[in-house]
This record gives sequence, structure tokens and C-alpha cells, in this order.
Amino acid sequence: MNSLKFNTPEITDGSLLISGTGTDTGGGICCLCDGKLEVLDRISTGGLTFFESRLARLLCAPINAGGEILIYDDRGVSQYLRIDELSDPHYMLWDGKHLVISTTGTNSLIWLALDGSVVRRLRFPGEHDSWHLNDLHVADGRLYACAFGRYAHYRDYKDHLSKANGFVFDIISGESVITGLYAPHSPRYFDAAWTVCDSLRNSVVQVDGQGRRQREVKLRSFTRGLAVTDDYLVVGESVQRVDEDSSATGSVAVVRRCDFGFVTRVEVPYREVSDIIVVPRSMVNGARIGFRTNSVRIKESDQLQMFRDVGIEPKRLWAVNERLAPEMCKVRLNARIPTTFICGSLSPVECTVQNLSDAFLSSELPFPVYLSCKWRNLHGPTPAAFAEGDRTRLPCMLPPGSSIPCRIELIAPSVEEEFELVITLVQEHVLWFDAVDPSNAWRATVKLLHERSGSDRGQMD
Repeated sequence: MNSLKFNTPEITDGSLLISGTGTDTGGGICCLCDGKLEVLDRISTGGLTFFESRLARLLCAPINAGGEILIYDDRGVSQYLRIDELSDPHYMLWDGKHLVISTTGTNSLIWLALDGSVVRRLRFPGEHDSWHLNDLHVADGRLYACAFGRYAHYRDYKDHLSKANGFVFDIISGESVITGLYAPHSPRYFDAAWTVCDSLRNSVVQVDGQGRRQREVKLRSFTRGLAVTDDYLVVGESVQRVDEDSSATGSVAVVRRCDFGFVTRVEVPYREVSDIIVVPRSMVNGARIGFRTNSVRIKESDQLQMFRDVGIEPKRLWAVNERLAPEMCKVRLNARIPTTFICGSLSPVECTVQNLSDAFLSSELPFPVYLSCKWRNLHGPTPAAFAEGDRTRLPCMLPPGSSIPCRIELIAPSVEEEFELVITLVQEHVLWFDAVDPSNAWRATVKLLHERSGSDRGQMD
């Protein structure tokens, strides 16, 4: 996976998972830990929640296509749930017994058991997606949600976004705890106050128990997604959907919890940030592994994809090496070879091999291709036992046009002389690549000594 390093403070002892989406960039999940942003995958995602050593992930889906939830432990995906009753699902949380999901397309909440069964439904007044119900939060044992406004008709809120009708409310009593918001998201209760993304105003506001605004921080763009740590708030910044700058992507801003002072910003690869949560560092590995929990399945899938990447639909999935015709033996090698070797010693040499042919090269039977070497005494006969070096397997299948770093271990002859060292490939029982074409090898003149002299130490060819 891709990763980038940033100059960020030590935000949390855990890791931050950042989900997102984007109509042109696609979405996915990133991890921010120790100032490093790592892209874990590129699957568009809405809400995230961590509960009982597990991570639940709500995948984005069209309004009429149900929904999907992935549940991870530290070894990867442990459950897949397809919930057909969901409609444009946005967020979810764990209430101690069930996953509670905002099914925005039907202006509803659904309580879900971990076996995928729906155990409760709560629908609010109005037609489908009339309120734009979104994020959820539990405070003092009560469940709260936020919405764009109390409207009667389908997506009425789109014509009233400038009227500050957004609110955060108790889902049982219906009582609003914050009003006067513009397309709000991510309500959080901490420090005896409510804090919420006033999204359309590109800000985060804190409101006391009497509804008075105590603090506010203005950020770069549409605020959505809010994680709270001991010292910081981490806020998602999404590109507005009307923004025509195709190069723009979303970001997360780090803000001091004590005074809402801006600290730093980290770019993410998708246009819209959905959610941000704190998880233990061990949980990141599970998210990174995902569905790749079965090594046999993954090897087969990767092997098939390797063929398809070069336009081949194989009859046999696993490569079995046939005899190579001479015209298929075309490679380029590069190696860093010391100018001296100790007689009879074993020395590792780093090199790269590039496949210039149309054939796949691998070290599989019945005619494996190996990396090997030859020693030629420039001033006398070479002992037969050292005319050819040991064989080294290629680290993996080498498709046409690709290159790979390798390490070959060389056992130097015991004769103190000057030698030509030739590193090349050999197909066992068939041919040496340098015999087909001398350019299929890397050559160097080296000295073999019983003890390396001080002046020769560290010199490389």
C-alpha cells in the first residue's frame, strides 16, 4: 500500500482510520499514525465504528441497492453482512448490543444484530431522505442523531441549505440539543459540551448546555468526520461537490482540543472524507489484510491477475516451466560486485534482473530458471568444482518486461588469483542465458585473496 510521511504531532496512542469517497477519485480507507498516512484500500466507505475489539465498516451503496457491512478483527475480515433493507446508508455506531445504522434514503434508523437480522426500526416523519439523517452519537446512555432539517418532502433540504435548519436531536424524545446549523455532521459530546461539524460553513462549533456557542474554528472546506483524542480534534475536510477543480482532494485538519487552534493538515487521496475514528494500532493490520485472509485463495487470485495484466488468459493457472527457446532467453542484469573476495568465502551480492523476453521466467519445475554465476581464472585453469556457482531461485515469477531485485550468494574459489565473475541465468538441464547472448550477463574482474587487504575493503564495481 502507498504511504506518505507528514510532520504531524503525536495525535493519539492509537491510529486514526479515515474513510471517504469521491465520484471521480473513488474512496477508501487511510490510516494516520506516527505522522504517516497509509492508504489501506480504495473502496468507497461511509461510517466506521470500533467495538469489542472489532471494526465495522459501512460500504457506500446506491439509494436502492441495500447496503454492505464488513466486520474486521486483527486478522482481517471476519464477517460480511448484506442488508437489503438499507437505503443510502451513511453512518453507524455500536450501542452496546447492536449496530445502529442511519439509512438516509428512508429517513430511518435500523438496529442490526451481528447475525445480520434487523431487530428494530425507527422512521422519522417525511418522505424518503426528507431530513438527510446522517451521523449518530451516544451520550449519557442516550442516542442522538443529526439532520439537515425537518422537511416533509423528498430532499426538500436541497432548496433550504442556506436557512440554517440543521439540528442535533435526541431520537427518543425528538428534542433538539443544537439548532441553527448548516448541513451538520459528526455530533460529539465531550468536555460537558456538544461539538459538531457545521459543514456548509466549513467550521466546527462547540455549544454549551444552554445552546450558546463557546468556540468555533473555520477550516478549509466542507467539514465532515470528527475524531476526539486527549489533546486534539481531527476533522475531515471534503471538497464541495460543486467545486470544478478536478485536482482537488480532501484532507484532515488537526485542531487543539483546548482552544480549537489549528495545528496542521494532511491531504487524503479522495475528494470527500466520510468518517474518522481512533482504533488500537493492532486493528490497522486487520483493516490492511481485509479479505486477504486465505493464502491459497489470494495466491490463486494474484497469479491469475498477473497473467491478465499482460493480456493472457492462462489454461494453467500455476506456471510449469517448459524448455525455453533461445529467443526467449533475453534479460538485463545489474549487480554491485566487490573488487575482491576472500578465497572460499560466502558473499551476498545484490542484483536486479529484468526480463526482456515475451516469456515468463520462474524457478518452478520441470525446467526451473535460476540465477547463478561462473568463475573464470584469468591466469590459469579454474578448479572444476568452482566453474559454476550454486543456483539461486528467483524470488517470484518474472513476467515479460518486469524487473526484480535479487540476492545471490557466491562461494569464491579457494585459488588466490584474478578471476572474471559472470552472473547470469540458467535454465536447468537446458541452457545458460549468456551462452545464447553474452549481453545476458553481468561481468566483473575480481581478485581472490586469502585475506582482504585494507585498501580493497568496501570497493565495489
